Amino acid sequence: MDEDKLLSDFNTEIDQAFQNAWHSEKGGDEKWNNILNTYGVIPLTKEEKDFLLNSEMKITRGAFPIELRRVFEVIIQKNISLASSSQKLTTALNNFNMEAKVLEYYQKIKPFSGLGDIFKNAATGTQKYSSGLQKEKQKTMTCKNCGAPRLDEMQYDNCLFCGSKLFEIK
Repeated sequence: MDEDKLLSDFNTEIDQAFQNAWHSEKGGDEKWNNILNTYGVIPLTKEEKDFLLNSEMKITRGAFPIELRRVFEVIIQKNISLASSSQKLTTALNNFNMEAKVLEYYQKIKPFSGLGDIFKNAATGTQKYSSGLQKEKQKTMTCKNCGAPRLDEMQYDNCLFCGSKLFEIK
């Protein structure tokens, strides 16, 4: 198969997944679930979606970043077998930055927050989390990609919101 066609098909499929996720209703819709089904990706459960919709990681529209990441992973896996006959596709797969692409998507679906929101949020957070901690320092572990807090103290795998690894493995 033509190298340029393989590369074009890969880029088109990634872009279509991105656009379909972005244009779905807040938290995903039936059309998005059909796309997930096409790729063999299991959607988040209703409980997981409700939890995320009520978390501090707000979205204004679109599917959740972790579901888009899972679709990207399937697209990449599918194209790895085709890459053996295409140097251009191999290069594109090697250069595909999953973290950056998921973060780009999250930036598009999160609510706009102006400077007023930043200061309001900081004041609220200080009162909520700092009472009684004048001498002790406490830090919540957050996702290095999207900033979501980990769900509980013993969560060491992937971020529930965007799917990034919470800790580097050396």
